[in-house]
Amino acid sequence: MHFIVFATHKGEMGQERMRLSDAFGAYLHDSARHPDVTVHHGGQTLSESGETVTGLVLVLEAPSLDAAQAFVADSPYAQAGTFAESHIRPWNWLTGRPG
Repeated sequence: MHFIVFATHKGEMGQERMRLSDAFGAYLHDSARHPDVTVHHGGQTLSESGETVTGLVLVLEAPSLDAAQAFVADSPYAQAGTFAESHIRPWNWLTGRPG
């Protein structure tokens, strides 16, 4: 099952987000705690000017919504409290799907 993650960072957590950027990237590529979750796509969302990181979007494959939620909750960003909000939605992937 595929899921889309929409997360918005707290504005005041910019320094912390930057500090954790490498750890978050490593987590997305090798999360031993969640071997049943695959990250297919991901990237930062930006302000209207395109100059400030405001959050992120991920496309995950996971066995359940609970597994997707656990994956996001265990991420370095979530653990440090950088998210103002995050939403995880099941997604019916129709075009551009790998494989």
